[in-house]
Amino acid sequence: MRDHIALRQVELPPPLAELEAEPVLSAEVYADRISRARARMRELGLTHLIVYADREHPGNSLYLTGFDPRFEEALVVLDLDNAPFILAGNESKAMIPGLTVAATAVLCQSLSLPGQDRSIQQRVSQALRQAGVGAESRVGLVGWRPITPTDSPAASYAYAVPAFILREIMEVTDHLPDATRVLMGIDGLRSRNEADQIALNEHRSTRAAGHVWRALEALQPGRSELAVAEHLGLNGLPLTAHVMLTTGTGQVVGLCSPSDRVIRHGELLSTAVGLQGGLTSRAGYVLRAGELDERRVDFAAGYFAAIAAWYRGLTLGASTAGIAEQTTRELAKSSIRPLLNPGHLQHIDEWLDSPFAAGSPGTIHSGMSLQADIIPVGDTPDLVANCEDALAIADADLRAELAERYPRTWARITARRAFMTGTLGLQIAEEVLPLSDRQAVLPPALLSPSSVLVAAHSA
Repeated sequence: MRDHIALRQVELPPPLAELEAEPVLSAEVYADRISRARARMRELGLTHLIVYADREHPGNSLYLTGFDPRFEEALVVLDLDNAPFILAGNESKAMIPGLTVAATAVLCQSLSLPGQDRSIQQRVSQALRQAGVGAESRVGLVGWRPITPTDSPAASYAYAVPAFILREIMEVTDHLPDATRVLMGIDGLRSRNEADQIALNEHRSTRAAGHVWRALEALQPGRSELAVAEHLGLNGLPLTAHVMLTTGTGQVVGLCSPSDRVIRHGELLSTAVGLQGGLTSRAGYVLRAGELDERRVDFAAGYFAAIAAWYRGLTLGASTAGIAEQTTRELAKSSIRPLLNPGHLQHIDEWLDSPFAAGSPGTIHSGMSLQADIIPVGDTPDLVANCEDALAIADADLRAELAERYPRTWARITARRAFMTGTLGLQIAEEVLPLSDRQAVLPPALLSPSSVLVAAHSA
């Protein structure tokens, strides 16, 4: 085992008995977001912003308007003066009048499911003209993700939207640069969260963690994956990913959903729940702590050392590339590599973008909402660990606002920080706000959930 990491029996923070009602984003929050989006539009010389959304990719639409399309695709059209227009199909259109944001609904039936009525207003191009977009408009198009030059040589005019929608937009206007980075990426508006969004993320992250830990505490060999997954106790809040719980003896693909497969003693297990605001994931062995062999403990310890390095590196102004390099170097000491970027931005969607990569010019700034998502890959597929939680970065002013306006949220954050530093021995800067219950708690043997890895100098 790494000399500064130990496996220790600790008293885990008790699960929350209940949460207060979750924070609600006000009309003022949305008005400020729209104002900041318009400022970016003016900088880019745009008259309109067209924002694509669908059931899998609602984040940009939700950010600007609170509109979450169900079943169908949708477009949000923002100009420099008027309330947003929302182009929606037969079913989603009914959701628009109840939004916090005043928005104008425009029926566009070709966004509806196949076989539904198209007799009133079918074409996207017609609906766009109704929303004020014309040949003289200078339009920026926001797809569901940025397209980089490595993805396509024509990145400036490549769009992550369905081709039929793109052709309809281009029938109305041919001035159409990709403007996805107005909202997404490390410099996008969604990388700087208000106190209200951080409080909402904390509420959802707390719930996500509770779901995962309830299932882990119900884990028993001889039960099926689905029987254990019933203990997740999901409550109907929107998910950002399929519910994950999978087991096996060889390589376990953590993205898999639970099945009727019976869990056996000694197998590997991975589980995760993601809600809009944060995801919690854990992976380990269906064993008790005393049954772990040295090889498995060493693997988990090397992984936890990298987690400690990642948290330690999160300081305002720190280079995200530098944090990625340090984390990867720490993993390599135990012959581990990260499957994906070591950490990423999250928001309403589970993965917004990731600046944690070699060569990234990004730095840590206030308002970031992050996932401590470091997926370890060892020399052989029988080694597993995962410890993923959500957190935020907040400077002194943002911390003071959170503490004043959301005292119960702040009390939970403060308690988590004390546990992470005092019990787990992690070093975290004042600006690091843990949003998940039992943040960074990693039990390699899942049948002994309170036998966890800690930094050796901890009490």
